[in-house]
Amino acid sequence: MRRLRNLPGWLAFRRLEAPLLTGLVLFITSYTGDVILEWRGVSVTSTILNNLAIGILGGLTLLFYLSASYEYHNYKSAKEQMVLVGEVNRQVREALMDIMESAMVEDRAERLMRLDEATDRIDTVLTQLVPTTAAANVREKTPEVRPALSSAR
Repeated sequence: MRRLRNLPGWLAFRRLEAPLLTGLVLFITSYTGDVILEWRGVSVTSTILNNLAIGILGGLTLLFYLSASYEYHNYKSAKEQMVLVGEVNRQVREALMDIMESAMVEDRAERLMRLDEATDRIDTVLTQLVPTTAAANVREKTPEVRPALSSAR
C-alpha cells in the first residue's frame, strides 16, 4: 500500500480512471468487431493481440492528453496568481508610498487624512481585488474564518 502512495503524479488513480475506461471500451469494441468477423470466417485468435494493442494505445493517448491538459491548467493558474500578486504588490506599494509621504506633512489633520486614504486603498485592494481572482483557492485551503481576523474590523 505504501508503494502506491509514492507513485508519480501522472500515475495517480484519479488520472488513470478515464484512460483505463477508454482502453477497456476500445478493447471490448474491437473484440466485438472481431467476434463479428469470426462469424464471417476470420479467426479470433489472430486478432486478439490487435484488440489489446488498440486498447492500450487508446488508453495511453488519453492519459497523455489528460496529463498535458492538467499541466496546462496548472500553468495557467500559476500565471494568473503571479499577475494577481504583481498587481497587489503594485497597489500596496503605491499606498505605502502615500503613507511615507504623509509622514512629511506637518499638519496633523492632513497627515491623518492621507493615512486614512492610504489605509482605505490597501483595504480596497485586499478585499476587492484578491477575492475576485483567488476566491476559490482561498475557500478550498481555509474553509472557516478565523475569529481573530473577523473581530479585528
